[in-house]
Amino acid sequence: MTDKPNGNSDTVQDKKGRSAASRALIITLTIVSAVVVYAFAFQKTDIGLEEIKDPGRRESLVRIIRGLVRPNIIEYAEEETFITVEILTPCPADGFTPAAVDPATPYIIMDPTCAEPGSEVTVRGFGFKPAEEGPLSFIPPSGVTLKLANIEADDDGNFEVVVELSDRPDEVIQHLRMTTTIQTGSWMWTDTATDTWDKIIETVMLALVATTLGTFLAVPLSFFSARNLMRAIRTPLASVTLFIVGLPLGIVVGRQFGRWVVELASKLMDRPVWLVIGLMVSIAAIWALSRFALPEEEQDAPETWLRITRIGALLLAGVGVLFAIDFLGFLLMQIGDALHGNLGWFDFLATFLINIGDIMTTFLTAVSAILVGFLGAGVGSRLGHAINDRAPRSIVDILRYPLGALAIGVLGLMIGSAINWMYDYGNENPAIAMATGAIMMVMVGGSITGRLMRPVRQRVPGIFGSLLGFFTVIAGIIGGIFAGIGLGKLAVVIVDAIGGGNGTVWAAALVGAILGTALAWATRRLDSLPSGLIAYYLSRSLFNAIRSVEPLVMAIVFVVWVGVGPFAGSLALALHTTAALAKLYSEQVESIMTGPMEAITATGATRLQNIIYAVVPQIVPPYIAFTLYRWDINVRMSTIIGFAGGGGIGFLLQQNINLLQYRDASVQMLAIAIVVSSLDFLSARIRERIV
Repeated sequence: MTDKPNGNSDTVQDKKGRSAASRALIITLTIVSAVVVYAFAFQKTDIGLEEIKDPGRRESLVRIIRGLVRPNIIEYAEEETFITVEILTPCPADGFTPAAVDPATPYIIMDPTCAEPGSEVTVRGFGFKPAEEGPLSFIPPSGVTLKLANIEADDDGNFEVVVELSDRPDEVIQHLRMTTTIQTGSWMWTDTATDTWDKIIETVMLALVATTLGTFLAVPLSFFSARNLMRAIRTPLASVTLFIVGLPLGIVVGRQFGRWVVELASKLMDRPVWLVIGLMVSIAAIWALSRFALPEEEQDAPETWLRITRIGALLLAGVGVLFAIDFLGFLLMQIGDALHGNLGWFDFLATFLINIGDIMTTFLTAVSAILVGFLGAGVGSRLGHAINDRAPRSIVDILRYPLGALAIGVLGLMIGSAINWMYDYGNENPAIAMATGAIMMVMVGGSITGRLMRPVRQRVPGIFGSLLGFFTVIAGIIGGIFAGIGLGKLAVVIVDAIGGGNGTVWAAALVGAILGTALAWATRRLDSLPSGLIAYYLSRSLFNAIRSVEPLVMAIVFVVWVGVGPFAGSLALALHTTAALAKLYSEQVESIMTGPMEAITATGATRLQNIIYAVVPQIVPPYIAFTLYRWDINVRMSTIIGFAGGGGIGFLLQQNINLLQYRDASVQMLAIAIVVSSLDFLSARIRERIV
């Protein structure tokens, strides 16, 4: 009886064989690719040992290392002693006999006592201390010091050296001088150590200010770039469009209102009593209006007129806050001016009050513009929700097109105005509209190609699918850029045809209007848009763009704006810290447990209450850890910021390295190492107690 062949077994074996061959092929290709990449990297980085084998470079390296391991931290009070001998060069016809020396004290002689300029002579010294050293110099009648050699006495206190005389012929007597130094007091800190101490304190404070400001900005921004929080947020098109329209309108109104508040309060700047009265009245008004607008508990829902009145009370309370900030700022400047020069060692407190007051009054206009801008955006969003919920569906479907054109047109106008300002086109250049179209079509092209290729990408396994998706998005972005340029050219032609000028910012607005209409048509079947994800991607893109710019480059820009010094360095590090911490914070938010959020949401809590009670308790410890870690990074980065004029110890370090003063540079490097190690130890202890 014969066995029948097992077809299934053969098929399985064939599959295993093909799978093993595929794995072997992939591994081989990976190894070959890695070798090629690293070979190319070696070529581009000029890796080679020819320079390392150069004796001259090794000698320079030894000199640098020896200087770095001998930091110039302390010194002793010293007194110089000069031992001279008379010489003549050239030698007169009748010879020359120098003045007699005193054998009881250290002395030097030259053999011969006179010689031709540039000739070699022998110099001997006697009566010195063992191993005493110092420079031997030629002193012409002009009194300048021309160093000939460094001398060190032997164990008997004597030396002998052959030197070449300087080419300084003269008929009068000249001198050879040996200079020795003796310690006359105890040790003391060097000027380098004192300057380093002052600059390292400045560096730590620079990093502290930058970290504080960056943390203050990064904490609220991190919630906008957390995908798990923003993914569920969806908004009707009418709400999104009116939000976009209300934001710039609110900024313009808030800017003008802030200027009016500052101008009104500045009339009382020289009257401290009236400033105090204005501040107290503002605080009292804020408290009373807030109590009325935000009651603690109500049994019944308020009527419409009462709700409107409370909204008005809140707006008036906001106006009171602006006045209170302005009054307080001017009052702090008055107090600081009165205390300046009267606090002795603590006079910096008076300067601090002046600076805080100046900051409050200077940035009040910007704060007002931002607050009123978001207020206008909020009102527009509420109005859009009301239209979407209460208006007939046919009316909503009709309004989506003009609202989309209006909103994206306003956005295009803003982008075009920014381009016109940055490149100083004078409002008459077709490049404004073309650049606007390219910018606005970048995300459109990438999104469309990414969505269209998603099914294809999912069929390709492993890293090859990811690479396919990446290159597809890049191709879509490039195509979007060219399409945007073409759309900008079309908008320029249309605006010029209707008499709007050749290449004005209105052509950029038309580009936005066309794209807004297309967006309204593309989303006609959607009840709402993923506004949360849009905000997420925009914020992440902004953070990545800021982090891609080195703080050194930022420091150069801020040095031009605020001048050379630690203030420019603080601003540069603060901007970079904001982007870096916002990314770290948001990733921590994305990794929190979802259980508390689901429980809080089930109680009917609002989104803000969900963040306060479910998210914040989970992120406080890692936020503290990240902040301390960033302070440590900023201390180290501030050394590089100083190279661009951003203050801190980096300026001294760069100066000493450029002057080849490696002993002085070693002091700054040692100070940086001590401070970084101390901060690491301190932050670890704080994390143990808090985290």
